[in-house]
Parts: sequence; C-alpha cells; structure tokens
Amino acid sequence: MGDPIRLEISRMFHCYLLAWRRCLDFSGHSSRKEFWMFMLVHLLVTLMCIALDVGINGMSGLDVGYSVVSTLPMVAIIVRRLHDIDCSGWWGWIFFVPGVGPFVLIYLLARQGCSGIPPMRKAS
Repeated sequence: MGDPIRLEISRMFHCYLLAWRRCLDFSGHSSRKEFWMFMLVHLLVTLMCIALDVGINGMSGLDVGYSVVSTLPMVAIIVRRLHDIDCSGWWGWIFFVPGVGPFVLIYLLARQGCSGIPPMRKAS
C-alpha cells in the first residue's frame, strides 16, 4: 500500500490536469471532488504566481497571465459541475449578481451531485 498523502496529492493533480484536458468540454459532468480538487490546485498555482510576481518586484505579470489562460478551464469545469447537480450551465452567470451571486454559485457548486446517471431531459 502506498503513502496515503502522496496518493491524495497525485489525485489532486490528476483532477487539475483533467480540467485542463477538458477545457473545451462544456457538456457532461464533473464530480464535486474533481471540481474542488481543481480549485485547490488552481488556488495554489495562483498563490505561487503572486509570490513570484512580488519576488521580482511585480513586473512579470505572471499572475495576470495565468488568470487569463486559466479562465476557459475554470468556466468549463463550473458548467460541468452545474450539470452534475442537474442545473443548466447558464446558472454560472449568477456569479455576476451583486452581493449574493458568488455565494449562491458556491452553494450550488458545493451541492451533492445527482446519483451517477444523468437524468433524462424532455426533448424540446
């Protein structure tokens, strides 16, 4: 049996890389664990970029560059996570509602997903 900490770190980076590989996939589902592991590694990478920017007198723009480049995978995983809780990906726009929007989105993203099989939708 392997070291459990090393195994969990490996899973974290697997989820992070999976989100990058699926950055143009706005269909399907992403589990709660996959989403939050991506967000944790994304936060760590962002903090490292900020630390490097500060360390070289803020002239590199590394943090801004990473933020711009990582926007697409972030939006895609949010849409897939919303699909997992049986919500339309358009609910991601709720983030922009002043005051409560980000909190509502976090609530939605933290909800437990639907049981394994995506629900059948009526054809329109």
